[in-house]
Amino acid sequence: MHPPFVQLERSHRRIEEACEALSTAARDHDIETASDVCAFFSRQVRRHEEDEERSLFPRLIDAGAPPELRALLERLAREHREHEAVHARLEEAVSGRFAGDLWSELRAIAELLTESYRAHLEREEAHLFPTAKELLGDDALDAIGRDMAARRGR
Repeated sequence: MHPPFVQLERSHRRIEEACEALSTAARDHDIETASDVCAFFSRQVRRHEEDEERSLFPRLIDAGAPPELRALLERLAREHREHEAVHARLEEAVSGRFAGDLWSELRAIAELLTESYRAHLEREEAHLFPTAKELLGDDALDAIGRDMAARRGR
């Protein structure tokens, strides 16, 4: 498998682990872990989504993505915006600005993120990545890898 997809799938596993950690933190009333998960979403997931939207998606469009793939790219980008809204809700909760029942809110956020990411990551791994591997040549994949490395200061 080409390195960008290895890194993207590795990131997916970390997202799944973060969702599980948030669920556990909400159940155990562990604000420190919930805060750590919030920081992970803010930093790592934002960068992951940039990798997809600024490097992978445009190259797929340039490579002549068929209409069904374009529709998938639009859906995934829309889901990224939905995830950002839930991440903001998590940030509000862990920052102490939430006025309601914190632990109920964190449980609801954890459940929402877990379900949303489960479906989202499945769409990417079952449909987007295999199609991208077929459409993109080594030069495009190498360029994606360079973009991803540059986002990480490498």
